[in-house]
Amino acid sequence: MMNSFMRNLITGALVALSGVSAIQAQTLPNSTLNNGASSNPYNSPIKRSNPNSRQGTESSVPRAPGPNIAPPVRKPTLENGGIGNGYPTRQTSPRPSTPTTDPKRAN
Repeated sequence: MMNSFMRNLITGALVALSGVSAIQAQTLPNSTLNNGASSNPYNSPIKRSNPNSRQGTESSVPRAPGPNIAPPVRKPTLENGGIGNGYPTRQTSPRPSTPTTDPKRAN
């Protein structure tokens, strides 16, 4: 009997506490639930981040002391093909060779 009383008391306390937290949960004045901004797929934090931002790309680990034995990295230029749109550059095709008829070799 005591166990069922304690179980009912704890259950009642949990129900009462969940009701209090449900009453306290309310939308804020600038909430995105009422103005439809949450339905905009372009308003997510991932979409709003700047794709050109280099934030976080620098190493947090300091460089190792000593000589750098790695070859220097070439900067991308138009000449070395580092800058472009991904399509192959237009190469000039070789002229098709035409058969030559040499009149001296007639037999």
